[in-house]
Amino acid sequence: MSGGRINLVLIPENGMTGPDDCRDIARRINARQDRVAASVCLRRHVGLLQWRYALRPSLYVAWYEAKRFRPVRGVCRHGLSMSKSRQYRVMEAAGIPVLPWTPIEPGRRYAVADWGKFAIVKPDVGARGRDVRIRRTGRVRYEKDCAGDVPHLLQKFAYTGADPVSYRVLTFFGEPLLAHRNENPQSDDVHVRIGGGADGELGGYNPVATSASGRVVLDDDPEILQAAVAVATRAFPDIPVLGIDLVRDAASGRVYCLEANPYGSTWHFSSETGRRMQAANAIDFQAQFGAFDRAADILIAQALRLAR
Repeated sequence: MSGGRINLVLIPENGMTGPDDCRDIARRINARQDRVAASVCLRRHVGLLQWRYALRPSLYVAWYEAKRFRPVRGVCRHGLSMSKSRQYRVMEAAGIPVLPWTPIEPGRRYAVADWGKFAIVKPDVGARGRDVRIRRTGRVRYEKDCAGDVPHLLQKFAYTGADPVSYRVLTFFGEPLLAHRNENPQSDDVHVRIGGGADGELGGYNPVATSASGRVVLDDDPEILQAAVAVATRAFPDIPVLGIDLVRDAASGRVYCLEANPYGSTWHFSSETGRRMQAANAIDFQAQFGAFDRAADILIAQALRLAR
């Protein structure tokens, strides 16, 4: 758009995203140019303080769902709460490779011929990797695996090698700000047994590579980044912050998306989780891609494109 000054209002997700990160990014935006006026507004204040921005075209960017906030003037880009099954449907409709999945239902049995000897059982709602288990496919039962009547999914197991390995890419308006590989070496023996087709009951084993015992390594694998960008731009183009989880099947080499985490709670540059991960693995999330400078440039472009 052409004309005068534009408001860009950044709304952090309370302490989870670190309001100071947003203030840092806003300072970088304001130092770069004078067309877009960036500021930070805490979510508990935005409903009232939005009136100060109503005289100029505005873009609001929320790091969370922001379902109760509707600007009196301007556009708001925000997260969106979605079950895993809904995410899979959206991604499948957009042509994103997703491992086969199905709801676990009362009285239903699951055939090894369809799902393999082992399959993943996971809750249909986000639980930060909790209650994700490898189960022998023939033993999966709704009555046993869906505690408290919480909806669960059965998903085909992707063997990722001797270590369980997954990838997390943080995208911001479709561009990567952070990419790391997660490994869980303490479960090597179990993963090797599964990969080799070994028998035995492995119920209760959590295959999530991002467990507390895992390693985190910065990794800008081009194929992984390309897959993440496809998820962000084709399946969730209106959601600014996505924490996209991917795996690469060791046999086929194909990359699949496990989850996009569209609600939020994935900005870990300064969260307690993120600080712990960086300290334990001697890495710097910001340094990988110059995340805050990149975010500033992205936001300037988005404000010029979207502010109304």
